[in-house]
Amino acid sequence: MTERKSVSLSPAQITEQLQAILNKTASAENYQLERETVKTYNLIVNIEQSLPKDEKGLSNYYLLFNAWIRWLSDWNNYSLNLLHRRRLIGHLELQLGKGKFILEIYPYSSKLYGIKPEGWKTLIQLHEALDYMTEYDCKRFAASVKRHRWSDLKQLIAEYQGRGSQWKELSLHFQQTKVNPTHENQTRGRYYDLEKVFSACNQRNFGGKIARPKVIHWSPRVNHSTMGSYNVNEDILMINRGLDRPDVPAYVLDFVMYHELLHKALGIKTSGSRRMAHTKEFRELEQSHPDYERAQAFIQKNAKRL
Repeated sequence: MTERKSVSLSPAQITEQLQAILNKTASAENYQLERETVKTYNLIVNIEQSLPKDEKGLSNYYLLFNAWIRWLSDWNNYSLNLLHRRRLIGHLELQLGKGKFILEIYPYSSKLYGIKPEGWKTLIQLHEALDYMTEYDCKRFAASVKRHRWSDLKQLIAEYQGRGSQWKELSLHFQQTKVNPTHENQTRGRYYDLEKVFSACNQRNFGGKIARPKVIHWSPRVNHSTMGSYNVNEDILMINRGLDRPDVPAYVLDFVMYHELLHKALGIKTSGSRRMAHTKEFRELEQSHPDYERAQAFIQKNAKRL
């Protein structure tokens, strides 16, 4: 895929070819790695610059593709993706053999992973949310695929999910992207209007200094574990639809909105390849909310029934 041709291809075609290019870059010999890494990154930036500015009316697939390219065009994210690929490819080649598998890493699927035969090869599809897997995780992953030990694979993913929130934040980042911008003003719920919740929270807690997110919306479905999320790159704020109930106190909505607006105010901090949203500064500010303790107590007690 040349830079000149990339703009005329469909998102699916670009994705397919970009997967091959990323895998080739991740597999480069050490003496070629730096050159190939920069070359591929420049290609991604070129694709990102060709994306449409007006996304109204685009399909969810197209919106996800745009968000993925924009995410990859950040050097830290690109480096994280490339390191993850390099680790996986190394261990998969040891277990399955060189050329015996196809590796695809992107955010399109709602599942974290999928493995199936593709002719005489094994197709391995992973979600970007697995980018934080360690070297040891990748080794165990490859060994489980080789031996068809699917229960071991499930255990590995469960352990990975239990180690921290980075994977979840990355997953939510792409989930939020599937909100079509044509619906950005649909903030009214059955009992609460998020426009009013935002305005009141912004004035009360930030002195009205936080710019309104591009999109504020209720989640498509009730979520018993995540009360809200904020997509930094896309400027999209989502609140769990389960909170749109008459028995949910207004101070709970205010606290959840405050939590997500803190993400907008502070952004994402990076340390090496790690992206940190819940920093020490974030936690201190979060706990300064006047209803922090009783809002947290309500959520912990009622999350499963919301």
